[in-house]
Amino acid sequence: MSTLPTSPPTGEIPDRYDPSAVEERWYPLWESRGYFRADPVAKGKPFSIVIPPPNVTGSLHWGHALNNTLQDVLVRMKRMDGFNTLWVPGTDHAAIAVHVILERQLAAEGKTKEDLGRERYLERAWKWKEESGGTIVRQLKRLGASCDWTRERFTMDPGLSRAVREVFVRLWDEGLIYRDDYIVNWCPSCQTVLSDIEVEREERDAEFVYIKYGPVTLGTVRPETKLGDTGLAVHPKDKRYKHLVGQTLEVPSVDGTISVRVVADEAVDPDFGTGVIKVTPGHDPVDFEIGRRHNLPIRTVIGFDGKMTAEAGRYAGLDRFECRKRIVEDLKALGLIERIEPYRHAVGVCYRS
Repeated sequence: MSTLPTSPPTGEIPDRYDPSAVEERWYPLWESRGYFRADPVAKGKPFSIVIPPPNVTGSLHWGHALNNTLQDVLVRMKRMDGFNTLWVPGTDHAAIAVHVILERQLAAEGKTKEDLGRERYLERAWKWKEESGGTIVRQLKRLGASCDWTRERFTMDPGLSRAVREVFVRLWDEGLIYRDDYIVNWCPSCQTVLSDIEVEREERDAEFVYIKYGPVTLGTVRPETKLGDTGLAVHPKDKRYKHLVGQTLEVPSVDGTISVRVVADEAVDPDFGTGVIKVTPGHDPVDFEIGRRHNLPIRTVIGFDGKMTAEAGRYAGLDRFECRKRIVEDLKALGLIERIEPYRHAVGVCYRS
Protein backbone atom coordinates (compact mmCIF):
# COMPACT_ATOMS: atom_id res chain seq x y z
CA MET A 1 0.00 0.00 0.00
CA SER A 2 1.35 3.43 -0.92
CA THR A 3 2.46 5.71 1.89
CA LEU A 4 2.43 8.78 -0.34
CA PRO A 5 0.32 11.67 0.97
CA THR A 6 -2.90 12.51 -0.86
CA SER A 7 -3.48 15.80 0.93
CA PRO A 8 -1.48 18.27 3.02
CA PRO A 9 -0.66 17.04 6.53
CA THR A 10 -3.03 18.18 9.26
CA GLY A 11 -2.22 19.44 12.71
CA GLU A 12 -0.18 22.32 13.92
CA ILE A 13 1.97 24.24 11.48
CA PRO A 14 5.61 23.94 12.55
CA ASP A 15 7.37 27.19 13.38
CA ARG A 16 10.52 26.02 11.57
CA TYR A 17 10.90 24.58 8.07
CA ASP A 18 12.17 21.01 8.15
CA PRO A 19 13.55 20.16 4.67
CA SER A 20 13.90 16.44 5.30
CA ALA A 21 10.30 16.12 6.43
CA VAL A 22 8.81 18.22 3.65
CA GLU A 23 11.00 17.56 0.59
CA GLU A 24 11.27 13.80 1.01
CA ARG A 25 7.50 13.68 1.54
CA TRP A 26 6.32 15.60 -1.51
CA TYR A 27 8.81 15.00 -4.30
CA PRO A 28 7.98 11.29 -4.68
CA LEU A 29 4.31 12.26 -4.97
CA TRP A 30 5.01 14.78 -7.74
CA GLU A 31 7.14 12.24 -9.57
CA SER A 32 4.71 9.33 -9.21
CA ARG A 33 1.84 11.39 -10.58
CA GLY A 34 3.86 12.40 -13.61
CA TYR A 35 3.68 16.14 -12.98
CA PHE A 36 7.07 16.66 -14.64
CA ARG A 37 6.56 14.43 -17.66
CA ALA A 38 6.32 16.04 -21.06
CA ASP A 39 3.59 14.98 -23.48
CA PRO A 40 4.51 15.48 -27.15
CA VAL A 41 0.84 15.75 -28.16
CA ALA A 42 -0.26 18.00 -25.31
CA LYS A 43 -1.62 21.44 -26.04
CA GLY A 44 0.43 24.51 -25.36
CA LYS A 45 3.47 26.09 -26.89
CA PRO A 46 6.57 23.91 -26.42
CA PHE A 47 9.25 25.03 -23.97
CA SER A 48 12.25 22.78 -23.38
CA ILE A 49 15.60 22.87 -21.63
CA VAL A 50 18.36 20.27 -21.87
CA ILE A 51 20.20 20.31 -18.58
CA PRO A 52 23.92 21.09 -18.89
CA PRO A 53 24.86 17.57 -17.79
CA PRO A 54 26.95 17.51 -14.60
CA ASN A 55 30.19 15.53 -14.79
CA VAL A 56 30.15 12.20 -12.97
CA THR A 57 33.14 13.25 -10.88
CA GLY A 58 31.53 12.77 -7.49
CA SER A 59 28.70 15.06 -6.47
CA LEU A 60 27.14 18.43 -7.25
CA HIS A 61 28.63 21.69 -5.97
CA TRP A 62 27.10 25.08 -5.16
CA GLY A 63 27.37 26.19 -8.78
CA HIS A 64 25.19 23.28 -9.87
CA ALA A 65 22.65 24.14 -7.17
CA LEU A 66 22.41 27.74 -8.37
CA ASN A 67 22.32 26.89 -12.08
CA ASN A 68 19.71 24.17 -11.76
CA THR A 69 17.55 26.25 -9.45
CA LEU A 70 17.41 28.96 -12.11
CA GLN A 71 16.46 26.38 -14.74
CA ASP A 72 13.80 24.97 -12.44
CA VAL A 73 12.33 28.43 -11.88
CA LEU A 74 12.00 28.94 -15.65
CA VAL A 75 10.51 25.49 -16.26
CA ARG A 76 7.98 25.77 -13.44
CA MET A 77 6.98 29.28 -14.51
CA LYS A 78 6.40 28.16 -18.11
CA ARG A 79 4.50 25.08 -16.92
CA MET A 80 2.14 27.26 -14.85
CA ASP A 81 1.73 29.60 -17.82
CA GLY A 82 0.34 26.75 -19.90
CA PHE A 83 3.42 25.83 -21.91
CA ASN A 84 4.08 22.20 -22.82
CA THR A 85 7.35 21.99 -20.91
CA LEU A 86 10.21 19.53 -21.07
CA TRP A 87 13.33 19.59 -18.90
CA VAL A 88 15.68 16.81 -20.02
CA PRO A 89 18.05 15.60 -17.27
CA GLY A 90 21.32 13.73 -17.67
CA THR A 91 24.95 13.35 -16.73
CA ASP A 92 28.24 13.63 -18.61
CA HIS A 93 31.05 11.08 -18.74
CA ALA A 94 33.68 13.80 -18.00
CA ALA A 95 36.37 11.78 -19.81
CA ILE A 96 39.77 12.86 -18.49
CA ALA A 97 38.38 14.08 -15.16
CA VAL A 98 37.04 10.62 -14.32
CA HIS A 99 40.26 9.06 -15.58
CA VAL A 100 42.13 11.17 -13.00
CA ILE A 101 39.84 10.02 -10.20
CA LEU A 102 40.29 6.36 -11.11
CA GLU A 103 44.06 6.70 -11.35
CA ARG A 104 44.16 8.29 -7.89
CA GLN A 105 42.03 5.49 -6.48
CA LEU A 106 44.32 2.89 -8.00
CA ALA A 107 47.42 4.71 -6.78
CA ALA A 108 46.03 4.59 -3.23
CA GLU A 109 45.77 0.81 -3.69
CA GLY A 110 49.30 0.60 -5.08
CA LYS A 111 48.05 -0.27 -8.56
CA THR A 112 47.96 1.20 -12.06
CA LYS A 113 45.47 0.89 -14.90
CA GLU A 114 47.98 -1.38 -16.63
CA ASP A 115 47.76 -3.75 -13.66
CA LEU A 116 44.00 -4.03 -14.17
CA GLY A 117 44.01 -4.29 -17.93
CA ARG A 118 41.56 -2.68 -20.32
CA GLU A 119 38.42 -4.68 -19.51
CA ARG A 120 38.67 -4.50 -15.72
CA TYR A 121 39.58 -0.82 -15.91
CA LEU A 122 36.47 -0.10 -18.00
CA GLU A 123 34.36 -2.11 -15.55
CA ARG A 124 35.68 0.08 -12.76
CA ALA A 125 34.93 3.22 -14.77
CA TRP A 126 31.32 2.15 -15.35
CA LYS A 127 30.92 1.26 -11.69
CA TRP A 128 32.13 4.74 -10.75
CA LYS A 129 29.71 6.26 -13.25
CA GLU A 130 26.79 4.43 -11.64
CA GLU A 131 27.83 5.54 -8.16
CA SER A 132 28.52 9.17 -9.00
CA GLY A 133 25.64 9.48 -11.46
CA GLY A 134 23.26 8.04 -8.88
CA THR A 135 24.44 10.55 -6.30
CA ILE A 136 23.93 13.43 -8.73
CA VAL A 137 20.39 12.34 -9.63
CA ARG A 138 19.48 12.01 -5.94
CA GLN A 139 20.87 15.48 -5.28
CA LEU A 140 18.90 17.00 -8.17
CA LYS A 141 15.73 15.42 -6.84
CA ARG A 142 16.44 16.75 -3.34
CA LEU A 143 16.81 20.18 -4.92
CA GLY A 144 13.28 19.71 -6.25
CA ALA A 145 14.33 19.79 -9.90
CA SER A 146 11.19 19.23 -11.98
CA CYS A 147 12.92 17.17 -14.66
CA ASP A 148 11.25 14.53 -16.81
CA TRP A 149 13.19 11.59 -15.38
CA THR A 150 11.73 9.20 -17.95
CA ARG A 151 14.01 10.94 -20.45
CA GLU A 152 17.21 10.85 -18.39
CA ARG A 153 20.32 10.43 -20.54
CA PHE A 154 24.05 9.78 -20.17
CA THR A 155 26.40 11.27 -22.77
CA MET A 156 27.79 7.83 -23.65
CA ASP A 157 24.41 6.20 -24.16
CA PRO A 158 24.42 4.26 -27.47
CA GLY A 159 21.81 6.52 -29.05
CA LEU A 160 23.63 9.72 -28.16
CA SER A 161 26.95 8.30 -29.34
CA ARG A 162 25.42 7.38 -32.69
CA ALA A 163 23.91 10.84 -32.98
CA VAL A 164 27.27 12.50 -32.37
CA ARG A 165 28.93 10.38 -35.05
CA GLU A 166 26.09 11.02 -37.47
CA VAL A 167 26.20 14.80 -36.96
CA PHE A 168 29.98 14.85 -37.29
CA VAL A 169 29.87 12.97 -40.60
CA ARG A 170 27.13 15.23 -41.93
CA LEU A 171 29.05 18.37 -40.99
CA TRP A 172 32.16 16.92 -42.63
CA ASP A 173 30.26 16.08 -45.80
CA GLU A 174 28.89 19.63 -45.89
CA GLY A 175 32.38 21.10 -45.56
CA LEU A 176 31.64 22.65 -42.17
CA ILE A 177 34.40 20.69 -40.41
CA TYR A 178 37.99 20.85 -41.57
CA ARG A 179 41.37 19.58 -40.45
CA ASP A 180 44.32 21.92 -40.13
CA ASP A 181 47.46 22.63 -38.16
CA TYR A 182 46.90 24.49 -34.91
CA ILE A 183 48.51 24.98 -31.52
CA VAL A 184 46.79 22.94 -28.80
CA ASN A 185 47.37 22.37 -25.09
CA TRP A 186 49.40 19.18 -24.80
CA CYS A 187 50.47 17.39 -21.62
CA PRO A 188 53.70 15.37 -22.08
CA SER A 189 52.97 13.37 -18.91
CA CYS A 190 49.40 12.41 -19.75
CA GLN A 191 50.07 12.24 -23.49
CA THR A 192 46.81 13.97 -24.29
CA VAL A 193 45.36 17.23 -25.52
CA LEU A 194 43.62 19.45 -22.98
CA SER A 195 40.86 21.93 -23.70
CA ASP A 196 41.48 25.52 -22.62
CA ILE A 197 39.09 25.09 -19.70
CA GLU A 198 41.14 22.14 -18.40
CA VAL A 199 44.35 24.16 -18.24
CA GLU A 200 45.07 25.62 -14.82
CA ARG A 201 47.13 28.76 -14.29
CA GLU A 202 49.87 28.93 -11.68
CA GLU A 203 51.94 31.95 -10.74
CA ARG A 204 55.60 30.96 -11.05
CA ASP A 205 58.96 32.65 -10.78
CA ALA A 206 61.08 32.55 -13.90
CA GLU A 207 64.04 34.20 -15.59
CA PHE A 208 63.44 36.78 -18.30
CA VAL A 209 66.45 36.26 -20.52
CA TYR A 210 67.52 39.08 -22.85
CA ILE A 211 69.20 37.58 -25.92
CA LYS A 212 71.07 39.39 -28.67
CA TYR A 213 69.62 38.80 -32.13
CA GLY A 214 72.02 40.61 -34.41
CA PRO A 215 71.01 44.30 -34.43
CA VAL A 216 68.32 43.87 -31.74
CA THR A 217 67.93 42.42 -28.26
CA LEU A 218 64.77 40.74 -27.01
CA GLY A 219 63.57 39.02 -23.86
CA THR A 220 62.04 35.58 -23.39
CA VAL A 221 61.19 33.15 -20.59
CA ARG A 222 61.58 30.18 -22.96
CA PRO A 223 65.08 30.43 -24.43
CA GLU A 224 64.99 26.76 -25.47
CA THR A 225 62.43 27.66 -28.14
CA LYS A 226 65.05 29.86 -29.79
CA LEU A 227 65.98 26.71 -31.68
CA GLY A 228 62.59 26.91 -33.42
CA ASP A 229 62.61 30.63 -34.23
CA THR A 230 61.81 31.59 -37.80
CA GLY A 231 61.02 35.26 -37.35
CA LEU A 232 61.14 38.43 -35.27
CA ALA A 233 58.10 40.68 -34.84
CA VAL A 234 57.70 44.36 -34.00
CA HIS A 235 54.70 46.66 -33.82
CA PRO A 236 53.89 48.37 -37.15
CA LYS A 237 54.05 51.83 -35.54
CA ASP A 238 57.28 51.27 -33.62
CA LYS A 239 59.71 53.66 -35.30
CA ARG A 240 62.72 52.10 -33.55
CA TYR A 241 62.57 49.02 -35.73
CA LYS A 242 60.74 50.22 -38.84
CA HIS A 243 63.94 50.04 -40.91
CA LEU A 244 64.25 46.30 -40.18
CA VAL A 245 60.75 45.23 -41.25
CA GLY A 246 60.88 42.92 -44.26
CA GLN A 247 64.53 42.03 -43.83
CA THR A 248 65.81 38.50 -43.31
CA LEU A 249 68.54 38.60 -40.71
CA GLU A 250 71.30 36.08 -40.22
CA VAL A 251 71.80 36.18 -36.46
CA PRO A 252 74.35 34.27 -34.37
CA SER A 253 73.04 31.32 -32.36
CA VAL A 254 74.37 28.30 -30.49
CA ASP A 255 75.06 26.38 -33.71
CA GLY A 256 76.32 28.98 -36.15
CA THR A 257 73.62 31.33 -37.43
CA ILE A 258 69.88 31.19 -37.97
CA SER A 259 67.72 33.06 -40.48
CA VAL A 260 64.83 35.11 -39.10
CA ARG A 261 62.53 37.38 -41.05
CA VAL A 262 61.41 40.62 -39.38
CA VAL A 263 57.66 41.24 -39.63
CA ALA A 264 55.36 43.99 -38.37
CA ASP A 265 52.31 42.75 -36.47
CA GLU A 266 49.66 44.35 -34.25
CA ALA A 267 49.99 41.50 -31.75
CA VAL A 268 53.29 42.92 -30.49
CA ASP A 269 53.21 45.19 -27.42
CA PRO A 270 55.87 47.85 -28.09
CA ASP A 271 56.04 48.69 -24.38
CA PHE A 272 56.83 45.15 -23.23
CA GLY A 273 60.49 44.22 -22.96
CA THR A 274 62.41 45.76 -25.81
CA GLY A 275 59.40 45.87 -28.14
CA VAL A 276 60.76 42.96 -30.19
CA ILE A 277 59.56 39.39 -29.84
CA LYS A 278 60.97 36.23 -31.31
CA VAL A 279 58.47 34.20 -33.33
CA THR A 280 58.38 30.44 -32.80
CA PRO A 281 55.29 29.36 -34.78
CA GLY A 282 55.56 25.74 -33.70
CA HIS A 283 55.45 26.31 -29.96
CA ASP A 284 53.28 29.30 -29.05
CA PRO A 285 49.69 30.14 -30.02
CA VAL A 286 50.37 33.85 -30.54
CA ASP A 287 53.50 33.08 -32.54
CA PHE A 288 51.55 30.53 -34.57
CA GLU A 289 49.00 33.15 -35.59
CA ILE A 290 51.73 35.68 -36.39
CA GLY A 291 53.55 33.05 -38.43
CA ARG A 292 50.41 32.17 -40.34
CA ARG A 293 49.68 35.81 -41.14
CA HIS A 294 53.21 36.34 -42.45
CA ASN A 295 53.89 32.90 -43.96
CA LEU A 296 56.73 32.06 -41.60
CA PRO A 297 57.92 28.43 -41.64
CA ILE A 298 57.27 26.14 -38.67
CA ARG A 299 60.03 24.25 -36.90
CA THR A 300 59.09 21.68 -34.27
CA VAL A 301 61.90 21.44 -31.74
CA ILE A 302 59.96 19.99 -28.77
CA GLY A 303 58.29 16.60 -29.14
CA PHE A 304 55.17 15.05 -27.65
CA ASP A 305 57.30 13.62 -24.85
CA GLY A 306 58.51 17.06 -23.77
CA LYS A 307 62.00 16.40 -25.09
CA MET A 308 63.91 18.21 -27.77
CA THR A 309 63.58 16.76 -31.27
CA ALA A 310 66.22 16.12 -33.92
CA GLU A 311 65.59 19.64 -35.23
CA ALA A 312 67.15 20.91 -32.00
CA GLY A 313 70.56 19.67 -33.15
CA ARG A 314 72.96 18.77 -30.36
CA TYR A 315 70.21 19.38 -27.79
CA ALA A 316 68.09 16.55 -29.20
CA GLY A 317 66.83 14.18 -26.51
CA LEU A 318 67.13 16.67 -23.65
CA ASP A 319 64.12 17.44 -21.51
CA ARG A 320 62.89 20.92 -22.41
CA PHE A 321 63.68 22.32 -18.96
CA GLU A 322 67.18 20.85 -18.99
CA CYS A 323 67.65 22.28 -22.48
CA ARG A 324 66.59 25.69 -21.16
CA LYS A 325 69.43 25.67 -18.65
CA ARG A 326 71.94 24.30 -21.14
CA ILE A 327 71.14 26.79 -23.88
CA VAL A 328 71.38 29.76 -21.51
CA GLU A 329 74.84 28.56 -20.46
CA ASP A 330 75.88 28.17 -24.10
CA LEU A 331 74.51 31.58 -25.09
CA LYS A 332 76.39 33.15 -22.18
CA ALA A 333 79.60 31.52 -23.36
CA LEU A 334 79.04 33.05 -26.80
CA GLY A 335 78.38 36.50 -25.33
CA LEU A 336 74.80 36.50 -26.62
CA ILE A 337 73.10 37.08 -23.26
CA GLU A 338 72.73 40.77 -22.44
CA ARG A 339 71.10 40.34 -19.04
CA ILE A 340 68.73 38.13 -17.02
CA GLU A 341 65.95 39.55 -14.86
CA PRO A 342 63.58 37.85 -12.38
CA TYR A 343 60.07 37.53 -13.77
CA ARG A 344 56.81 36.23 -12.31
CA HIS A 345 54.05 35.11 -14.61
CA ALA A 346 51.07 32.77 -14.98
CA VAL A 347 51.99 29.40 -16.47
CA GLY A 348 49.48 26.99 -17.92
CA VAL A 349 49.68 23.55 -16.30
CA CYS A 350 47.80 20.29 -16.62
CA TYR A 351 45.33 19.81 -13.76
CA ARG A 352 46.01 16.07 -13.86
CA SER A 353 49.76 16.10 -13.39
